[in-house]
Amino acid sequence: MKKTCIFLSFLLMVIFSVSCTVKSTENIIRMDGSRLEAILNDETERGRYLVIDVREDYEYKAGHVPYSINISVQEIESRISEISDWKEKNVIVICRSGRRSRAAAEILVKHGFKKIFDADGVSKYNYKLEK
Repeated sequence: MKKTCIFLSFLLMVIFSVSCTVKSTENIIRMDGSRLEAILNDETERGRYLVIDVREDYEYKAGHVPYSINISVQEIESRISEISDWKEKNVIVICRSGRRSRAAAEILVKHGFKKIFDADGVSKYNYKLEK
């Protein structure tokens, strides 16, 4: 009986953990670099997306995808009001490798953003960058 209770407690804990994880990631969709480039190259399509480069300012200035804005992952929570009009619209986050964009995407979900795309980082796809 004791083993059954322990097992059931463990099972409930696992189910709860998984459900919390799913909730935070259900609004985050992976986007490969070719899809992002196609969006950026289509004037009508790119107007439907906000692209946020979440790297540091010096990284952004060294080269970034066209039509993106720079809000570093460290600043995104404090600057959320600047982009709050996009809560129900398409938001793409991008960084160098994907770690910071994933963290930024999770912050956006926490603040009620619904349609977040986590794009391949600038080191993972050969984007045409501008300075």
